Amino acid sequence: MLANDPYIAALWRLGHFEQALDLAAERAAAPEIQAELLIDRFFWQGEDHDAAQSAVDALDPASTAGRYLAARHAYSRLLFQHEIRPDDQAVVRVGYEAAAADPQLAGWGEFHLGVFSDNILEDPTAAKAHFERAMKDDDPLLRSYVVRHMSVHEPERALDHLRHSLYLRATLGYRPQTAAAMVALADALPEGDERQHLRAAALVTAQELQLSWLLGALTQA
Repeated sequence: MLANDPYIAALWRLGHFEQALDLAAERAAAPEIQAELLIDRFFWQGEDHDAAQSAVDALDPASTAGRYLAARHAYSRLLFQHEIRPDDQAVVRVGYEAAAADPQLAGWGEFHLGVFSDNILEDPTAAKAHFERAMKDDDPLLRSYVVRHMSVHEPERALDHLRHSLYLRATLGYRPQTAAAMVALADALPEGDERQHLRAAALVTAQELQLSWLLGALTQA
């Protein structure tokens, strides 16, 4: 997250993307912050893809932040199979590699390269190596993402990783991410009360915040 305004950041954590965007515009937040909010809104709610792309296009294409945010939006297109562009994979790779080389974004860059390797390139060996490098970062939100994805690569520790991810996100107060962690943990559990309670709690958040892909995962299962 690039936002440093505590009120914008709080709305962001709660999944209130529209209100966060309104406040960011009101306070003339940096273009990078507004672009990241729009990118997250598209990722979680499936809304305003074109507005997010316009915001990305307005950034300095030579800057690390500009390349990183362009990569994140292009990755969402690839992941959701939404209006994929011929250069999306190249944009993702260049942007995430730029982030991985930047001291401020290195951990996130390595994490995203790992997810890109896993989900798009289908290269689990490269993915695990990126995740292991990302784990050196002490950002607890980043760690919640890394251990979630490491659960695939270390199946013997999968439940521990998924619980760790859920507890970190809940403690930090990130509601969309916490709901997603609930679903990931529930999907790894056998049928029973814990699985049902996790899915029910995640559904409440997904419905309230209109988390489109998470709602799909919950209603299709």
